[in-house]
Amino acid sequence: MDEVLYKELEDHSEILYFHFDVKNHFLKLETFIQTADSARKVVTSLNETFFQKSLQYELVVLPPEEGSFLTRLAVWVGAVPAAAFAFANTDVGAAYIEGLTGRPPIEWAKEFGEMSGDAVKVFYETLNSKEKPPGEPSCHPAAKIVVAMTKGVLESDSEKLKKLGMENGPLVGAMDARAEFYAACINDKDVNRVGFLPDNDFPIPRSSFAERAQKPPRKGAEEEPPEWIVSIEDIYVTSPNWDKDDQHVRNWKGKDQSHRDCYFVIDDAQFWYLVRTKNLHVDVLDNLKVQWACQIINGRAKNRRVIRVLEYNGNNLAEPLPPDALDAILGRHNAATGGREEPSLFDRLG
Repeated sequence: MDEVLYKELEDHSEILYFHFDVKNHFLKLETFIQTADSARKVVTSLNETFFQKSLQYELVVLPPEEGSFLTRLAVWVGAVPAAAFAFANTDVGAAYIEGLTGRPPIEWAKEFGEMSGDAVKVFYETLNSKEKPPGEPSCHPAAKIVVAMTKGVLESDSEKLKKLGMENGPLVGAMDARAEFYAACINDKDVNRVGFLPDNDFPIPRSSFAERAQKPPRKGAEEEPPEWIVSIEDIYVTSPNWDKDDQHVRNWKGKDQSHRDCYFVIDDAQFWYLVRTKNLHVDVLDNLKVQWACQIINGRAKNRRVIRVLEYNGNNLAEPLPPDALDAILGRHNAATGGREEPSLFDRLG
């Protein structure tokens, strides 16, 4: 972006504040550059995870206000493609949104102009709508959610982020950038406290910089979890579980296309939205076509997850997720394919 007109910047950006409590209102150039670069890395990690690397964005430095050292970075967002929020349209993605911003997806959706419906569904449709919500530029919601999540990564305490699973999840790059941010603050002895609002509120004292500057430990190769294997298969359901939360205790049960028993959970937020709104035609015994994943542990398929329900009793519900979206949800994974007449993936491995 060679030049951003003020009006365009105003309509398509949200301000990220770094407020440094420093003596005499001076900040070392090195500290300014390193903390701004850390913010860029956090946004990059969010882009890779939530936007499938398709978000067009720039960080623009605005002049600090007189009488303080208040770094103002405008996060400018360009056009957001329709498939950008595949990760946000999952239970895991929704948990990150609420955990980092303090607001569930339904609240974000209401702010953006949608007032009803399933939280994840509305959030997904709102941010990908081709029509602007009243009074809101089309790209501004994406900028607001990016800034709120970036602020959450930098401001939240380490224990909260650990509970969210960020130390070894898809946003571990954001955790590394957070550590670099506070390492830069440690190296500048004039920085006493840090805040993320324009007022004189500095919730992060210098005494907590060192703990926040620790990067998450990396697991050794022998400790790495098994990779996920993804396939598309037909399932004949023999025992469903229509309680979304209880399904992790009592799995769905069915038979795969080789007539072997299989147990699984359904993580597809769109499917559960259709369940809640009673938009599924349910039979006594149901047939699903799914995009699902498993991990191979000691030669057997474990932790089977339905990522997308593609068909339900012959009715088309969704298209398979592309590899980039699967990377964001599962991390490292491989694809397995098999024809209808071939043994199922789980038949071969189970």
